[in-house]
Amino acid sequence: MIQQTTALRKIAALKKKIKVIRGGQGSAKTISILILLINHASSVPEREILILSAELTKMRLTVIKDFVKVMRMFGIYEDPRFMAGTLYRFPNGSFIKFIGLDKTDVGKGLRSHVAYFNEVNKIDPESYRQIASRTGQVYVDYNPDATFFIDGDVIVRDDCDFLQLNFEDNELLPQAERDEILNYKNLGYYDDGTIKSPYWANLWQVYGLGNIGSLQGVVCPNWELIDDITDDANLQYGGIDFGFSVSKFAAANIYKKDGIIILDELLYDTQLTNPAAARSLKAGGYSGQLMYCDSAEPKSIQELRDNGIQAIKCDSKNDIKDFAIRKLNEQLFYVTKRSVNLHNELRHLVWDERTGKPAKSQLDHLMDAIFYAIGSGDKYTGQYY
Repeated sequence: MIQQTTALRKIAALKKKIKVIRGGQGSAKTISILILLINHASSVPEREILILSAELTKMRLTVIKDFVKVMRMFGIYEDPRFMAGTLYRFPNGSFIKFIGLDKTDVGKGLRSHVAYFNEVNKIDPESYRQIASRTGQVYVDYNPDATFFIDGDVIVRDDCDFLQLNFEDNELLPQAERDEILNYKNLGYYDDGTIKSPYWANLWQVYGLGNIGSLQGVVCPNWELIDDITDDANLQYGGIDFGFSVSKFAAANIYKKDGIIILDELLYDTQLTNPAAARSLKAGGYSGQLMYCDSAEPKSIQELRDNGIQAIKCDSKNDIKDFAIRKLNEQLFYVTKRSVNLHNELRHLVWDERTGKPAKSQLDHLMDAIFYAIGSGDKYTGQYY
């Protein structure tokens, strides 16, 4: 039996095409959206509904598990209808399909009646745009651990409803988890409201209240946006990180003005052969500068050179990455407003506390390209290996 919560009632009241739900821990945003989608699929024939997240493996442990739970609560779950654990077909011809954007390039040309982006802050902006632009209704949810493209580009749209939830909107939250969330506040703040611990205070803001916080341990935090590249900024060189299916072919330019670094996204796409990438680079404004590339792909570098790009291998990926990070963190640097994928990567590239190095993620392609460029092109004189 389905029990209603305040969260479910609030989400059900959203009417515009795009429905953005920002919520803290235990706010029931995911379960509530699943309830609405399952009700829609089971009651309206021939509906095509996509549920998307950054990683299919994680979906099996989270949103897919919750989907089966809700279906059982409705009393309509039939195991034979759930093909491969990723596609559920309803008797009326509707289906719900789970897609991990790490496994296949599904964005281009994909259409549906409804698309639900689960944990959209872990999905790159172009994948979101490709799918959302071809969908009748869009649901989005996320924990607000840092600002990203949804906050700046989507919430402000006239066809978007925005809703912020927290654990108080979920009357069914177990008391033990409720107490744990409240403990974030106790650990983060003194009784007079002043901050006791920035770490726990941030957790309370993000996971307790659903407010935008800041990721812990961002690798390169000291940057600001600028409108565009000014005429007095000098193009130094660029960087390229190769990719094809899941990984992006990513390229960025590095400018300097009065000694200050300016970063500008040049290319960010999948399914590009190297000749096609060369054409895209030229169409995007490539002007003959050296492009430092992943040294592990000499064949790709040569193919770019054969197609008119001054591609060159970077020196040593591990050593120059450390140097490039130090260089970016020496002083404030700037990023152009149009570099939306780069904004996303900068906000999500964090330190791995176990290794002391940047944590590996699906959102580091442009940053790797920039590290190759700055680490090699900025006249590093350290010991390469």
